[in-house]
Amino acid sequence: MKFKHHKEIIEMLYNEWDLGKKNSGAKGRTCAWIYWFEILSESEKIVLKKDNNKIIGVCGYSKWESKKYIFRKKFYKTLSKVLILSPLIKNKKAIYQYNCNYSYLPKNLEKQYDGEISILIVNKSYRGNNVGKELLIDTFNKARDDDMEKVYILTDESCNYKFYEKLGCKKVYEKIINNEEPNICENSIQEKGFVYEMNL
Repeated sequence: MKFKHHKEIIEMLYNEWDLGKKNSGAKGRTCAWIYWFEILSESEKIVLKKDNNKIIGVCGYSKWESKKYIFRKKFYKTLSKVLILSPLIKNKKAIYQYNCNYSYLPKNLEKQYDGEISILIVNKSYRGNNVGKELLIDTFNKARDDDMEKVYILTDESCNYKFYEKLGCKKVYEKIINNEEPNICENSIQEKGFVYEMNL
């Protein structure tokens, strides 16, 4: 992936979510880069949607126990750690806390899945044009071709979570979580988190 495409994805992330920036006192787009590097370190495949060679949407999936792309995954994990430990982040614990609050899949459900949808984001200017639907269906197909049978999706009230139901995903878990996105959900302290599953 070209560096300019990484930057386009960073802009989407930065304009969509706080990603721990406020609580960590992070500079600029540092939290968006950390989040993106984490996604790249976890994802088996990333699917991109372009318009005139500009990235307008991203979707990807992770696969448990995969032995593929190990070097790439370790590389991006290292980049994420370097940024977290850098002077660009004042409160490093806040970044870890942000990630913990959005990791709420119950242990007893983990073994039911082959992996998860690691990211789905669409440029705000292109929403309502089935970009997210096309990305998710393409990602489901690639995961199926990769011998995966069932994936889960973590989402919450800050997202259009009912979108998943329209594509045949089933809600299997719900939990009250801390709202780490201060400008979403009417600045509520808490919000609902959901786990959806999709049989491939």
